[in-house]
Amino acid sequence: MPIPYLITTLLYAFVAILMAVDASFVSWNLLAAFPALRWVRVHFITLGILSQAIFGLLPGLVALFVKKAKPVMRWDIWLTLNTGFIALIAGFSGVNHAMIFTGGTLIFISALLLFLQLWALRGGDAPASLKFYIAGLFYLLVGVIIGTGLWLNWSDALYIKIPLEVHIHANSWGFMSLTFAGLLVDFIPMIAGRALSSSKNITIIFWCMALGAFFLVLGPWLGGNLPATIAGLILHIGSTVWLVVLMGRALKASGHLSTAGGWHLLASYIWILLPVLIAPLILTRLIAAGPVEATAPQPLIYGWVLQFGIALIPYIARRTFLKEENPQLGGCWGSLTAIMLGSVLIWVSIFIPAPAKGILYGIGFALYAVALIYPIKEMFEITRAGLEKLDLA
Repeated sequence: MPIPYLITTLLYAFVAILMAVDASFVSWNLLAAFPALRWVRVHFITLGILSQAIFGLLPGLVALFVKKAKPVMRWDIWLTLNTGFIALIAGFSGVNHAMIFTGGTLIFISALLLFLQLWALRGGDAPASLKFYIAGLFYLLVGVIIGTGLWLNWSDALYIKIPLEVHIHANSWGFMSLTFAGLLVDFIPMIAGRALSSSKNITIIFWCMALGAFFLVLGPWLGGNLPATIAGLILHIGSTVWLVVLMGRALKASGHLSTAGGWHLLASYIWILLPVLIAPLILTRLIAAGPVEATAPQPLIYGWVLQFGIALIPYIARRTFLKEENPQLGGCWGSLTAIMLGSVLIWVSIFIPAPAKGILYGIGFALYAVALIYPIKEMFEITRAGLEKLDLA
């Protein structure tokens, strides 16, 4: 992972702690919320921490598998991603439409440049993971267009009936799900010493996951179209459960389920499967949609996306930056306990009335802040050790 991406990952992780603490104080009425606070928090995890690691890692990782020279640092991709992210956060904070448009456009350009860079690496020697990465970036491009349009009233022009759900589904079930699956295809053999599964099974998982994401985007696009949504749920749940079972077997066989990092990886998928499993109850009106849709994205992002990153980003940094042959997965038992308990409390807060609702919600985010302390310490030590090696060289 190039140094600029490593440093920005560490920086955004530190800010994410402050944002989680801020969320606690707002829930306890100790601070006043500014507009779009929840969007700022979520994007510090997705476009901040995880996208930095993904954008920094993928070109070199795929080039390694296709036996090509390590690509040079693409400053155009890094600059457009980070300038766009800063502009987007500034736009959210002040609900400034011009800044949001600028930020969304720059992030779109960055993702498109990375998409084209990976597309050029296709061929007979390309790894099985490449199709996950390319499809994931395609969904990110869709998610960026729709997410930017949320603030600029593009939904009518695009004939999108429920734009917020389309944006969340494109980014979560599309970009993150497919990219994470590709990372597991690549890194489980390194972590566990065995392939995740056969190439045939990996291909089936890819098509089920990619088509599932398509239908989950199409459903709310058409106003909650039931056949599309149900088809998406079946395909996405089935492929994700299959992926998790394969990962769990590999981690267990290699002894990694005796470590906190192994459980971070495995347990993170609870929080992507839970909202999908709740969806039938919402569709049949057994549970009110409003409270779930307003709150569930928070434990989805912190419990799944952030927890996946807590396990894998330090591992990747140790392997690619420090050149360790058998690095350990990130996280500790304290971070695992804090992030799981925080996610449980936030989910429970959905179904209880105030004032207990705000108290539990605030405690949940305080636990997220605690969960981030050890991973940030890990990344700081990795960065410092790597920079010291460069100085000695």
